[in-house]
Amino acid sequence: METDKQHGGKREGAGRKPGALNKKTLKAMEVKKAYLDKVRRNVDQLFNAQFSVAKGTQMLFVIKTDSKGNRRKPEIVTDPEIIGRFLEENEGMDGTLGSDDSEYFFLTTRMPDSRTISDMLDRALGKPDQAIDVTSNGETIGATIVFEDKPTE
Repeated sequence: METDKQHGGKREGAGRKPGALNKKTLKAMEVKKAYLDKVRRNVDQLFNAQFSVAKGTQMLFVIKTDSKGNRRKPEIVTDPEIIGRFLEENEGMDGTLGSDDSEYFFLTTRMPDSRTISDMLDRALGKPDQAIDVTSNGETIGATIVFEDKPTE
């Protein structure tokens, strides 16, 4: 009985070419590229948002009262003129503007985020060394090697 040489073993030209990537790897690379492209297109906005979180933020809100005396939900004030007037007239204290008591203004403050500050500083200046001594209580570990020149006899 003669053995068929086509079954089993290495075959010329079979399999993936050397250096060729798996389909799953290619898809992951494509997704990563799309993600990085999107981040690059929005880098200024992302930086400003992260910087704002790092610094902490203040927002001015207004609660409006309708003609029946019902208070509405607070709204964020974005008009620079109104914000300026509020800060000037009320010196940052909650209250109304002028004699119009149908609108009550108040400031909220979000504390700075220390993790975001650390992350931004690490990215800008490099991460500082963070060596932690967990075994020697500050004592030197190991032997000291001293080299001396001795005359040969």
